[in-house]
Amino acid sequence: MSAINVGIDKTARPVAVADHPSTPVKWWAAMGAAVLLFQAVVLIRWVSGPYFHRVDPGPTPMPSWMKAALVALQIVLPILALAVLYRTVVHPWRRERRIGLDGLMAIAFLILAFHDPLSAYINHWYAYNAWQVNMGSWLNSVPGALAAGTPQHQVAYPLLIVPPAYVVIFTLVTTMGTAVMRRSKARWPHLSRISLAAICFAVMVPFDTVFEGIVFMPLGSWEYPGGHIKIFGDTYHGYPLNEALTTGAIFTMFACIKYFTNDRGQSLAERGVERVGGGTLRVTAVRLLAVTGLVTLAMTLGYSLPNTWFGAHSTTWNEDIQTRSYLTYTCGEGPHIACPAPDVPLLRNDNGSAGANGRQFGETYPPQYRYHR
Repeated sequence: MSAINVGIDKTARPVAVADHPSTPVKWWAAMGAAVLLFQAVVLIRWVSGPYFHRVDPGPTPMPSWMKAALVALQIVLPILALAVLYRTVVHPWRRERRIGLDGLMAIAFLILAFHDPLSAYINHWYAYNAWQVNMGSWLNSVPGALAAGTPQHQVAYPLLIVPPAYVVIFTLVTTMGTAVMRRSKARWPHLSRISLAAICFAVMVPFDTVFEGIVFMPLGSWEYPGGHIKIFGDTYHGYPLNEALTTGAIFTMFACIKYFTNDRGQSLAERGVERVGGGTLRVTAVRLLAVTGLVTLAMTLGYSLPNTWFGAHSTTWNEDIQTRSYLTYTCGEGPHIACPAPDVPLLRNDNGSAGANGRQFGETYPPQYRYHR
């Protein structure tokens, strides 16, 4: 009995199912684009609103050596940042029409400087020196920000310090962290990725303790008076454990982004970029957005969120910092509200032109110390 084929076209070719491999770079780039859009909205609100206002350093005289140090930092750091960007971005682009991962991360670090003041979203726990070049900050222009502030008494973001410091210092520690993991891997070839990251973290925490806590913070550019478990706790430059741990965490994350690349030299965020259509400029833009998204996520999870919690539970600001008007202008004698402490209620900011709510707050919880004059 012969077989009967019904409704089968013997001349038809088999149709291959299209292979649609995942393209992680597009998802990371979308995150990076969202980050830039958020920053643009906040910065426009800041520049067009009442908080685009210089914070006065107040009546306390600042030591001459501190002024000299801060002037030097505001000159040297921007020059070094431009040198890093030229070496990692401009020079490779002019030579090869391509920017490597180092250059993408350097640009992402510059963009990341926007996030530096955001850990005071709920309450103040750090202080920038208002003697430095500043126009206030965008902290109170972030939707829903609760930290107390008026245009005259708000976070004084140092425009010539933080952005270039992010480029220079973060690039330095990223390179250092990759070197630590590379040498560890050469010495102990069977180490897992988690073990390598743990070794890197074990190096970064004491490094930041020495570099930031012992060398940099006595210069007075920024301080952490509301931090937890401090060394030099009775001084204006007390350095807290939460800063050491969170900074060590993001330094480790940045180093891992650079170290753990695939056989094409792509970071986690760049995977699949070879499937992105368009010319060199479009591909580079997608890579940059993707790296920016990944770096921002690391900063948010490793630093901003945990330190926002520590800020909401600020420890008592000591006398040494409260008597210095150039460091204490969001609280204390200047705005006439009590500086954060466990027994001081949080003062909510209404994000309007008047600034802080509750004008009787200072009468109920008055400042403990007067400024030195």
